Amino acid sequence: MKALSVGILAMTVLSTFSANAGTELRLNAGNIKSRAIENLKNVQYQGSQDLIIQFKNSITEGDKTSLKHIGAEIFGYLPDDALMVRASYAKVQTWRGGHAVEAVIPFSAEYKTSHFFAPVSVFNKDELQSIQVKTFKESETQDIAAKIKALPLAIVYSASGKSVVASVARAAIRRVAEIQGVEHVQPYAEMIPLHMDFSNDVAALTPQFLAGDYTDINGSETGTSVMRFDGAWAAGFAGRNQVVAMADTGLDMGEGKLSTDFLGAVLNGHIFGLFSKSWDDPMGHGTHVAGSVLGRGTASGGKLRGGAYEAAFVPQGMWSPMMKNLTVPTNLSDLFQKAFGEGARIHTNSWGSPRDLGAYDTMASTVDEYMFNNPDFLILFAAGNSGVDKNKDGRIDPGSVGSPGTAKNTLTVGASENVTTTGGLQVPVSKLRAANESWSAEPIFSSYLSDNANGVAMFSSRGPTADGRTKPEIVAPGTNILSARSHVAGSSELWGAYNADYAFSGGTSMATPLAAGGAAIARQMLQEKAKIANPSAALVKATLLHTAVDMYPGQYGELGASRGQELLTRRPNFDEGYGRMDITRIVELGAGTQFVDNRSGVGQGESTQVTFTLNRPGMILANLVYMDAPGSPNASVALVNDLDLSLTGPQVATPQDRRNNNEVIEYSNLPAGTYTLTVTGFKVPQGKNGKQAYALVYTAREN
Repeated sequence: MKALSVGILAMTVLSTFSANAGTELRLNAGNIKSRAIENLKNVQYQGSQDLIIQFKNSITEGDKTSLKHIGAEIFGYLPDDALMVRASYAKVQTWRGGHAVEAVIPFSAEYKTSHFFAPVSVFNKDELQSIQVKTFKESETQDIAAKIKALPLAIVYSASGKSVVASVARAAIRRVAEIQGVEHVQPYAEMIPLHMDFSNDVAALTPQFLAGDYTDINGSETGTSVMRFDGAWAAGFAGRNQVVAMADTGLDMGEGKLSTDFLGAVLNGHIFGLFSKSWDDPMGHGTHVAGSVLGRGTASGGKLRGGAYEAAFVPQGMWSPMMKNLTVPTNLSDLFQKAFGEGARIHTNSWGSPRDLGAYDTMASTVDEYMFNNPDFLILFAAGNSGVDKNKDGRIDPGSVGSPGTAKNTLTVGASENVTTTGGLQVPVSKLRAANESWSAEPIFSSYLSDNANGVAMFSSRGPTADGRTKPEIVAPGTNILSARSHVAGSSELWGAYNADYAFSGGTSMATPLAAGGAAIARQMLQEKAKIANPSAALVKATLLHTAVDMYPGQYGELGASRGQELLTRRPNFDEGYGRMDITRIVELGAGTQFVDNRSGVGQGESTQVTFTLNRPGMILANLVYMDAPGSPNASVALVNDLDLSLTGPQVATPQDRRNNNEVIEYSNLPAGTYTLTVTGFKVPQGKNGKQAYALVYTAREN
């Protein structure tokens, strides 16, 4: 193919802007006609109150400025066209006379309370319920915790950042939600490592013929072959000058006692495990994850290396020997900020909650807030292992991604299949103990775990999220992955030990660190080849989506939905997202690909444009990604700032996605001519200085 000449027109123009007026609040509590609620309440309030102000039109910077002039504090956005504020009700009523306001209503307890709570009855009202409370202001968290503690039977476990974890009587949950300064109350969700637990199957089914001396290793076992890391390594890209952080069960035997695979890699380790005195790994999960990110492969003579084996590492141990589980900090910002301070710009997390699937909750909102405020920090989360076929139609059911993988800004990773025939679980799905309950229909029942690169692991969680967003956004191999093993006595062998230094495992836990290694290489490429000194997280993410391989129609072929076709549509879809990561594609991006890292961004009604010309018919692939402002866990739609990507010229495309903070335009047979890609601020109610930054990666080539 001939590379075309590309002309970039960097300009900002005001577009004609119109949007639907806000008449309903779209909350998890239901769609609410705000004007009707206001008329029903008809109550005067004294002093400052937590209020919802809904505008008739899209919110402008002028609207927010004028509210601040009357002493209002603005906390966040609710769809459609509403702000959560604290202000004098009397002042707001006077102020609204000069503004296009639909309604002003109290931020009532019923709007703040998660629908995942079981109904309260006379039989369970005194039962203790573990809860997580999101506050509007960090400065008020301790005071709110004290008010919760004063409730009958209440116990407060932690209060940090904008989060309180406590136990209260079920009948008192509403009283918690009534406290001023509380934004959201939800059931506390325990976080667990997201390896697929086949421990019973491993004991019964693991083959015993592996040599353990590396003579039977062919290079496919680590998952790096399927992702084509070898092409990047050969070109000199293995994570040089990149720092990756991992929060997990720990790393091997901790400081001063690491496996040779990690010697020289670790900058510093952090202890977050409750009652833990080390960032060692008594469980084994974190060591396996770390090996996939950047294990040097020293113990195997270089045969078993992680994806970014030249990168530096910051392990964060969250394993609690007393709790025998992860103890994730109440304030996730503490976790991320410590890693950021060590120089990490990629943070991988192979843990999450297997309950309240699809929900955009407090944890997801907290991740989005950190990434919005720290736009150079790419956080990855595993999608989860809740993929099942309960209706027995031969396809994995939708809607099973867990939090924090439901966050908008994070790169959420699902598990595709590795291709390897030795080690781990080399049996049909039908041989697994969970098969009859979870995967009993064909073609899943007879399939194998690691025999098809275009397959999605049957356990991998699928989208969409509860509000319809595309998650996971990408997949990487997560079945029968061979990686580093913890040397702590009693640590898990996961899917089976290869020898004292390595073990097999699987799950979205194993896919996510491989994706993190790929992200490190993408960031290195952007710095060294594209000459972008400090690429944003949005640009790294856009690059990964741009180079992914569409696996359509999946491992079973074009059978049709009734016969269990795995992927029914081309990317992006709710099974593979944008596809399987391909690392060689990343480093091979050439002059036909343009990287736009627009830090200043676009405001509401503004547009920026780039142009390119095809002298002959050709193709276009354009990926828009931006780090959106955090949504409210109370909202039924998480998207806040809404940017659009469009293509004009001989071919026109206007996707206008109203759910996701990423968009794509892809055509393989464009007519010759001059084209314009336009990024437009459809709604930007919570921009920084009224603007939303974004990244755009596009490739245009002539046939």
